[in-house]
Amino acid sequence: MGSTKSGSTCRMKKVLTLLLLVTLVGDAKLQSQDAAQPAAARQQRFKQPQPKHRKSRPVPTPWLGHGHDDHPQIRGATHLKTAEQIRSMPLKKGKNTLGALSFPKGTGLRIVATGHSWMRPGFGTLPRIAQAAGLEQHLRVNSRGGEQGAARMMWEFENGILSSRQANPVCMAAITTGQWDVMMWGSYTNDRPEYYFGWLDFCLKFNPQMEFYVFNGWPQYADGFGEGDKEPRIENYRARAARTNKSVTKQIAGIDKRFPNKVHVLPTNEAMLAALELYFQGKLSGVKGLNKKVDGKSPSIWSDGGHLGEGMNLLEGYVFYATLYQKSPELIKGKFTQKGVDEQLDATFRRIAWQAVVNNPLSDVTDKNANGIGDQIE
Repeated sequence: MGSTKSGSTCRMKKVLTLLLLVTLVGDAKLQSQDAAQPAAARQQRFKQPQPKHRKSRPVPTPWLGHGHDDHPQIRGATHLKTAEQIRSMPLKKGKNTLGALSFPKGTGLRIVATGHSWMRPGFGTLPRIAQAAGLEQHLRVNSRGGEQGAARMMWEFENGILSSRQANPVCMAAITTGQWDVMMWGSYTNDRPEYYFGWLDFCLKFNPQMEFYVFNGWPQYADGFGEGDKEPRIENYRARAARTNKSVTKQIAGIDKRFPNKVHVLPTNEAMLAALELYFQGKLSGVKGLNKKVDGKSPSIWSDGGHLGEGMNLLEGYVFYATLYQKSPELIKGKFTQKGVDEQLDATFRRIAWQAVVNNPLSDVTDKNANGIGDQIE
């Protein structure tokens, strides 16, 4: 009995030892596999951000908004009415009073504008900048968010056609007075030249001397991520900015065929890229992050995926000013009190805004003698 019990105990120990060895080998193998593929595992867990703004809606071809005045959907459009009829139309004023429909010529420009949320920061700072430059400027804006604020849908909105059932001619009523110098628009993804033709025809009918400006956007936060990237890279932003420039160049060429040299570009795209270049070099004073929504830092380049971060509105305003007035913001005396912008950053914004303008041929502003005054007005 003792011998049998001893043999049984021995066999049990061998079985337990074997099971332990199998377990250890299995654990080691799993650990080895985990160690061999940590990058792949992390890559699977990491989700690259995707652009969330500026996705355009499908538009039929032909678009009926221009050149189809006899179409049932266009009859009754604002632009087919007389000037007196247009000025008598009720307006949706929203929270702000729109002010007078016209102003006498003064020291500054009289500007009508449509746009979206990417242009509102500049609309907010441009009047302050012009005032600091000693100019009496007037700015009348009709804006909506996203694609609804772009040139095509704003034309439909003010006319009460296609996507809009009721007209709201905030700009068109003012334009009929002939007392405005400039019109500005916000561009959008997949714009076509004909989206601007109605505006151009209408404005030039009342003031043949009017000039026109369209902004060219900027890269979004997500554009910094190339294939396999887990962090944004400046070369990806450069590539995005280059594609935008190519697209806008083609767009302006299409407009020029019908309205040569009438539409100029507000090069926000190039100014933002310049700011990004400095940020990646650690030379953008006071700017702590790229995307506040991602890294929680402020001031930042973007507040979210595409909208400007705190203080960046001043850069956009400088680009608007430099293009419209053909003068460098660096010539403006005095400082601005702007949250998120210290004196050094303000100086940087003024400089890169002017460089963006004079180095983009689509702005039609040059400064060959580098005195900060456009050659066209000297």
